[in-house]
Amino acid sequence: MNLFKQYASYAFGAFGHDAFYATLSTYFPIFVTSVLFTGHANSAQMIGAVSAMLVVIRLVEIAFDPMIGGVVDNTRTRWGKFKPWLLGGGLVSSITLMIIFTSIGGLADHNDMLYLIVFGIVFVILVDCKINPNAVRAKKISFL
Repeated sequence: MNLFKQYASYAFGAFGHDAFYATLSTYFPIFVTSVLFTGHANSAQMIGAVSAMLVVIRLVEIAFDPMIGGVVDNTRTRWGKFKPWLLGGGLVSSITLMIIFTSIGGLADHNDMLYLIVFGIVFVILVDCKINPNAVRAKKISFL
C-alpha cells in the first residue's frame, strides 16, 4: 500500500506540473502576441523583447538549475526533502502564473522598461519555484 501511495502521489504531482508547464508554454506566447501589446506603437519591439527575455532567462537558468537542485536535495525538515519545496513552490508559482497573464498592474501600458524588469523577476521566480523542485523529485523517485 505504501508503494501505491508513493506512485499515486508522484502521478498527481506530475499531472499538476505538466498542466502548469503546458499552460505556460502554450498560452503565454498567444497572450503576449495577441492580447498584451495590442494597440501599442512599439508592440512588435515589446513582443520581441519579451520573447528574447524568455530565451535568455532559460539559458541563464542552465547554470542555476544545478545549484537550486542542490539546495532542494540538501533540505532537511521534519516533512522531508521535497514537501516544503513542492508546497511552497506550488503556492508561489500559482500566484506568479496568474500575474504573468496580466499587464502587471498596467505596467505594460505605461512603462515598458519597468514591465520587462518586473516580468523577468516574476518569470524567474515562477520557473524556479515550480519546475526545479519537481524535476529534482522526479529524478530521485525514478531510482527507487
